[in-house]
Amino acid sequence: MNSVDEVKNQLVNLMTDQIDGKKYDDLDPNLDGDNYMKHSPFVVGYGSTAEQQFMFENLLIGFDSERNSILDIGCGRADLYGFLQTKNKTITSYQGIDHNPLMSDIAKEKYNIDIKSSTFETATLEKSDWVVASGFFTPRRCESEDEDLKKLFEDIDKMYNLANTCISFNLLSPIGNEIIDGFFYVHPGLVMDMLIEKYKYITVRNNYSNDVYTVTIYKF
Repeated sequence: MNSVDEVKNQLVNLMTDQIDGKKYDDLDPNLDGDNYMKHSPFVVGYGSTAEQQFMFENLLIGFDSERNSILDIGCGRADLYGFLQTKNKTITSYQGIDHNPLMSDIAKEKYNIDIKSSTFETATLEKSDWVVASGFFTPRRCESEDEDLKKLFEDIDKMYNLANTCISFNLLSPIGNEIIDGFFYVHPGLVMDMLIEKYKYITVRNNYSNDVYTVTIYKF
């Protein structure tokens, strides 16, 4: 077994928390209803809790929760906040925003935190040390690829201006993957070239999934 498989197995073992005697991934959406919506990773588009944790680990490389605040764009059920709690991290402050009021309500109930129910484009948000977007850029939002790219870089710039230290987000890669209608794919090489030209300190990590990669922009 290679080192990547070993790490994946370790993460699976770590994420075996029980809810009413069940593992997260054993919840049935047809039987568990609201409990499924609150706890299963499949609700927010992940294949497994292990995949979700890999994604969060990548988004937060270098994050020091005791000194840094965080703004979570498209937070859904605020699972990123929950992930930090499992790591025994006390966050300086957490802001979450999601356009879906149902998900915002679930996040508030699940973690007893305040979530803003609004669109990123129109919301008034306070600056944070880290600004994170997990899955926010997965769906297409425009009529053409050029418009989607323009919108992506506009949102990245807004995230950058809201951050004191760093922004991180993930994107779908078209390399060797089936292209699904309605999803937004961006070549990592294109993203890196364009972002380095504007922001300079960029990291692209294609290290945990065949179709998703993580981009980090540091403000030094």
